Amino acid sequence: MLKKPGVFWALPLMAISQFSQGSEATQVNDDLFSEELPMVLSATRLRQSQLETPAAITIIDRELISASGARSIVEVLRLVPGMNVGYSRGNTPEVSIHGLHTDFSRHLQVLVDGRSVFKPGLSRVLWGSLPISVSDIERIEVVRGPNTTSYGANSFLGVINIITRHPSDVESQQLSVTVGNRGIADGSVRMTGQSDTLSYRLTAGHHQDDGFDIDTTGIKRFDNHDTNYLRADISYQFDNDDQLRFIFGASESNEDQDLLDIYQLAPSHNKRTQDSFGQIIWDHNFSTNHDLQVNAYYSFDKIRENWQTCPPAIFMSAELGSLYDLDANYTEALINALSSGQNPPTPPSTEAASLTQQVLVRFLQLGSQTNCGIANQNFDESKWELEIQDTYSFNESLRLVSGFSLRRDAISGESFFEQRTTNNSHRVFANLEWRVQPQWLVNLGAMYENDDYVGGELSPRFALNYLANNRSAWRVIISEGKRTPDFYEQVGHRQYRVRELAFPINGTDTFATFYQTPQSRGDLISETIKSREIGWFYRPSNNLDIDIKLYSEQLENVIDGLFGLDEFDPQNAIDYTQNGVDLQLNYHWNETNRFWFSYSYLDIDPERGRNLQHQAAQNTLSLLYAHQINDRTQFSTAYYWQDIRNKPDFKRVDARFSHSIPLQSSELHLELVIQYNINDQYFFDKKSAYDDKTTAYMRARLNF
Repeated sequence: MLKKPGVFWALPLMAISQFSQGSEATQVNDDLFSEELPMVLSATRLRQSQLETPAAITIIDRELISASGARSIVEVLRLVPGMNVGYSRGNTPEVSIHGLHTDFSRHLQVLVDGRSVFKPGLSRVLWGSLPISVSDIERIEVVRGPNTTSYGANSFLGVINIITRHPSDVESQQLSVTVGNRGIADGSVRMTGQSDTLSYRLTAGHHQDDGFDIDTTGIKRFDNHDTNYLRADISYQFDNDDQLRFIFGASESNEDQDLLDIYQLAPSHNKRTQDSFGQIIWDHNFSTNHDLQVNAYYSFDKIRENWQTCPPAIFMSAELGSLYDLDANYTEALINALSSGQNPPTPPSTEAASLTQQVLVRFLQLGSQTNCGIANQNFDESKWELEIQDTYSFNESLRLVSGFSLRRDAISGESFFEQRTTNNSHRVFANLEWRVQPQWLVNLGAMYENDDYVGGELSPRFALNYLANNRSAWRVIISEGKRTPDFYEQVGHRQYRVRELAFPINGTDTFATFYQTPQSRGDLISETIKSREIGWFYRPSNNLDIDIKLYSEQLENVIDGLFGLDEFDPQNAIDYTQNGVDLQLNYHWNETNRFWFSYSYLDIDPERGRNLQHQAAQNTLSLLYAHQINDRTQFSTAYYWQDIRNKPDFKRVDARFSHSIPLQSSELHLELVIQYNINDQYFFDKKSAYDDKTTAYMRARLNF
């Protein structure tokens, strides 16, 4: 177990031994970068090879996405070391990296073509509503570690950067249909066009399944979903130096929701999510060594979730609500006493005594009768951001990327906030890449971020890469990152207003507010992560990449607490250290065989507050083997394992068989995917299980 930083930092001795292994390791010449190496953008915003990046990076290319057979982006991410993927409902994915696994995504930044799809209102990513088809993705780059230096506060533990195919690179039209058990019914159509200056891609699709079958008690689950989406990507090339890209998208999702309200009459209700965005990207080349990019976007999300509920009428009386506002603990004690037929507890103050008498009078009037009405969890969320990025190469040894951004987030929803709430923020960032010597590369980066809630925060990073030869590089990274509290944590105010009541409770009003109305104290400060990392990227041949990362991270003032109606008390309550190792191997041993391996081990050592080990997978493992049988036929199989303390392991085996049939002027691609869950108990989350452990679906794609 990697618990002691002293042990962790002993690893540079391994690097020293590598540096001294003969002339091959020390003779660096002009051919150092002559080999074709994987290139990434996500670590520093500079185009760098994996030998040079100041971060551990996973690249999931189109070939690997196809071999996985995944229907969704979330399932593709199982290939990443340390990535935790689960579901609280069949329509609610949970994604995290290196710990803190919840249905929120507070510590993970997700980008699609440079646009953040993280929703700061309730700290989440609406994975099921993303208007994007898996077949339109060129690659996914995952930064496995803090990167607030490049992408801001929510890049606390990692960054997922989804890069779609450029319209000029997609020539064929496509029709796709997927059907399977569990109500799987997907479909999409893609239209493309190219000219000398203009190219476009238009994709419309549908995604649907029934979610999980039962919970652990055998009760039927209601968590199906269906999503319709549309996405347009248009690129216009003015000349060799200027390009405009317009991206627009919209989706509408309908999901069944259960296990929410104990007073709800129906076993489930509908939740409708509408997600839309517009984005403009302008790339301008001043010269071969100077580029400018302007990225502006606006997104809007509208969620409508209404259901009929029938709580006791006394719970919606103004008198009980006033007593709760005065003393929540005493109010709960009073309700417990009345529910069990005991005498009321002694009021703690004169004011409480007066309100208690009023509550008792209302209790005598209303008794135990219920009153039905309509409750909701409706809210609207919007975001606009303008970012300007400048990249300049001073010479072959010195490059600088810098820029700034302005952003405004707004959210409204009476069940979560007192009123419409906004947060204005601005950021200034820079990363300097300096090749001190041909084999020594330094990256110095920092981001200053200021918002309305906590003011200004600075996130710096220092990284040193030693390129032992043209196939091997060591990296040492020291960084500090901040994560600012989100809307819900800082200014959340829980309350349910029940409308269309069967009879008035407070005067003649046809609505009333449930007595519990907890709210945040509004005094949260930023979370802090201090990270130290040693990594080794090794490419012994052009068809084999190996990446090893060892890290130690100190997390301070992590926000914890209850976020429900019964109690709502987010606090900076936790400090802990986490140490771990990531291993990744990508091997094409010939043109027809590919093997992918990833493994992660994580150890959490609590120092203050609640122990979060139950929220983190101690071990994650993914294996994938793909074999090209012939020019038209491919077989692939995968194995996934997640080991979380005090929960059954997640274990699944996948198999995929695909075959292409050439037609007169088109090609038909047929694919069968079978997934078998090895788990003997529930599916990762106690609320979710399958009657049948096998999921199977057939996909047909026509390219023309």
